[in-house]
Amino acid sequence: MEYYQQVQKRAQQTAAVINAQIPALTVSAQTSADLLTQATGLDALAQARDTAQTASDNAVNAEAAGYLLLRRLDLGLAQVAGGELDDTIAAEAEQADLLSPVFAIVPDTTETAVKRAKKLQAALEKINPFLAGLTPARGPITTGGRGLPDLIAAIAAQPALEQAVESRAAELSQARSALRLAAQVLDRLNKRFYQKLQAEAALNPALADALGQITTDSANQPATLGIRNILQGGTGGLQLLISYDNASYDDSLENTLEWLVVGVDADFTHTTPVDPSGNALGPFTVGQQVKLRTRTRNANGTTTGSVRSLTIRPPV
Repeated sequence: MEYYQQVQKRAQQTAAVINAQIPALTVSAQTSADLLTQATGLDALAQARDTAQTASDNAVNAEAAGYLLLRRLDLGLAQVAGGELDDTIAAEAEQADLLSPVFAIVPDTTETAVKRAKKLQAALEKINPFLAGLTPARGPITTGGRGLPDLIAAIAAQPALEQAVESRAAELSQARSALRLAAQVLDRLNKRFYQKLQAEAALNPALADALGQITTDSANQPATLGIRNILQGGTGGLQLLISYDNASYDDSLENTLEWLVVGVDADFTHTTPVDPSGNALGPFTVGQQVKLRTRTRNANGTTTGSVRSLTIRPPV
């Protein structure tokens, strides 16, 4: 159960006690109906948060797939070009020298992959015509059926993919804040109602008994374990690779990862212990939508993280 769900549940319990015992009770002109309206409103905010989270996860994976494609083209095309050109022949050695700036860059980040790809594009724009002009003519440099046009397209696509990551992250932050702030407002209102109920209960035995129906804040509830990233990769490019927020991991607690495949599983029936260095799920099949969440337990209770969702794409 997430924080907002705990607050929502307490508000619903409080409203039930008010309606049964003191229906006219108000706090700053707000009634039990207002309390319930705010509690119900959290559902829409939570759905907006979950939708934004899915969009953010999809954007991160699209950018990662774009980087992976660039990296493979960077490495594969340069290697094929280096193998195609005979550096014992002066004219070919001259063309091979065009690759030196390319090999000097290691494409271990999106930024370096794009930088290397642009240098590789410039080199191939010279090398391919050179090969075509030989007798007999030789075809353009390709790797895995991909060549210069694919490299150019991948370079052009990456900035938009990177911007999408930032835009979706901003939208997610906004949605999270809206849910958190609304839950805090509801929590404060609920506590004010509870305080007035306690005062009334001093001279109302029936109300005093009814207060036991309201779940009060419990100390030492386990903190929610946060998921940092869900990336598609691993075996055959069809696994989900899960990493966690280090600051939210507590090895003194029981931490598990739960997941389901939409249309296959009715509930979160699959579980595995959380590995703080990361978990790999699957492999799955292209088109499957996988939902997952964390669950954390201690002697005082259980908390679950928000549901995350990712649809398996064709591997790069």
